[in-house]
Amino acid sequence: MKFPIAHPAVVGSVTTPAGLKALARAKLSADAVEVRVDALLAQGVAVEKIEAALRARRHPVLLTLRLPAEGGHRPWKVAERRELYLRLLPLVEAIDVEFASLKAMRPVLAQARLLGRTVVLSAHALRLPATPAQFSKWLALHETEPGAILKIASQIKSWRDLQRLAAVLVNHPEREIAVMGVGPHGNQSRAVLAALGSRLVYGYLDRPAAPGQPSAAQVRAMILPL
Repeated sequence: MKFPIAHPAVVGSVTTPAGLKALARAKLSADAVEVRVDALLAQGVAVEKIEAALRARRHPVLLTLRLPAEGGHRPWKVAERRELYLRLLPLVEAIDVEFASLKAMRPVLAQARLLGRTVVLSAHALRLPATPAQFSKWLALHETEPGAILKIASQIKSWRDLQRLAAVLVNHPEREIAVMGVGPHGNQSRAVLAALGSRLVYGYLDRPAAPGQPSAAQVRAMILPL
């Protein structure tokens, strides 16, 4: 099983114990499942239960242990987070690591590449729209990480904010980039950014993992005409 290479691939987020059951279903409205370990642990789900669900998976999985500062639900200790990534890595097809924790998670990235896993490097501007300087910084960092997918999630408060997100795709068509808007106007951005080449489009399989996130089924309906 491999992480999808289709453009755009629909990623369905799972953040609840009930949502874990989606991994074993025969059919989903998503091409891959993002398992938000931080959200699951915050609800008291045991690591062993997450492991069991991953072993029973019938769909590619993107593993995410999100930091609180970037929308996560668990106040991680660096060593704990690193060890859990390494423990679960053999059971998934891809991992998501924030640029903010790149240095601390270097051993995780090295092992992911050794095992042939897809690496998503993410950046988030959840309260305010990302600035041109932030976009430039993230793009420069991505350039130093060959083979990784750059994922940017940014607040959208105006059409100008959406234009800036779109420009990342339009100006770098040769690169593996996924961009998405969050907040009250984020929903409408999915179809636009998918049409412009966003590598991944996120929706939820159980409940929204981010403000303004549509369901995976809604995302699929948005991009079907493409």
